[in-house]
Amino acid sequence: MKIRGYFDGRFDPPAPFIRAMVKAQTLKLTKPIRLHIDTGASVTTILDRDVRFLRIDVNTLGRSVRKIGGLGGLIDTYVLEDSVLLFMSEDGEVIEEPLRMYIGKHDLSRLSFEERRLIMQLPSLLGRDLIYRYRLVCDRSMNEVYLER
Repeated sequence: MKIRGYFDGRFDPPAPFIRAMVKAQTLKLTKPIRLHIDTGASVTTILDRDVRFLRIDVNTLGRSVRKIGGLGGLIDTYVLEDSVLLFMSEDGEVIEEPLRMYIGKHDLSRLSFEERRLIMQLPSLLGRDLIYRYRLVCDRSMNEVYLER
């Protein structure tokens, strides 16, 4: 069973992505999302642009015991306990992957216009918490990205 991804050419070099539906009962949420497949991310994280798109009110969520850090420093992190990612396999099967989803939110009020613009371009991340449930194939020479079980 394969879940196909794709290379997004808006990045240089093109970056591996995968499409999913985010589902969360507590937020009454079921919406599509595209996730950057990031083996450097320990956990799957929804970032600012998608927080806005999905209309997630972080004030309704519990705070994570630790902040998430990356190239931009530490950010406030919240936990969505009842989330599920839904993927479509290449044979049309819907694959449900329950996981604790992290919501990362920058304090945009402290940033310059250019910094805010860059932050809002950051994609949400599919992290190792989910990647390790599969075999990841990321072969740019064959233009193939997929998760396989």
